Amino acid sequence: MSIKPTCREVHQLTSESMDRDLSMVERARMHMHLLICTACRNFTNQMQFLRRAMQEIVPADREEDQERPPR
Repeated sequence: MSIKPTCREVHQLTSESMDRDLSMVERARMHMHLLICTACRNFTNQMQFLRRAMQEIVPADREEDQERPPR
């Protein structure tokens, strides 16, 4: 494991951060890479946007299910 992670490692950390808290070392390595890599910054921002969008959609679907009469 090098100090500066590869783009592939940052993509993996981005995905993992959606499901768990990253360690301080993982966050620091990812932050260092994101400072210099525009492509990974864009990827991370897009993943965060999709995550927020999905979180907004799911509650609306659950409300609709509650309003529908049982079949």
